[in-house]
Amino acid sequence: MIASYMHNVTDNFGWLEIVFFYSIAIGVCFWQWWKMRREVREMRAEREAREARESEEKAATEPTEKDTRSSD
Repeated sequence: MIASYMHNVTDNFGWLEIVFFYSIAIGVCFWQWWKMRREVREMRAEREAREARESEEKAATEPTEKDTRSSD
C-alpha cells in the first residue's frame, strides 16, 4: 500500500515542480507589472501637476492685453 502511494507521488514530482516554479515566476512577473504600473501612474501625475504649475506661473508673468493698453 505505501509502496504504491510512494510510486504515485514520485511520478508526480515533475508536475509539482512545474506548478510551484511557474506559480512563483508568474507571481513575480505580476508583482513587477503591478509595481511599474503604479510608478508610471505616479510619475505621470507628478509631470501633469508640474506642467500645470509651470503654465500657471507663465500665465501670471505674461502681461495681459489690459495691462499693455494701460501702459501706453
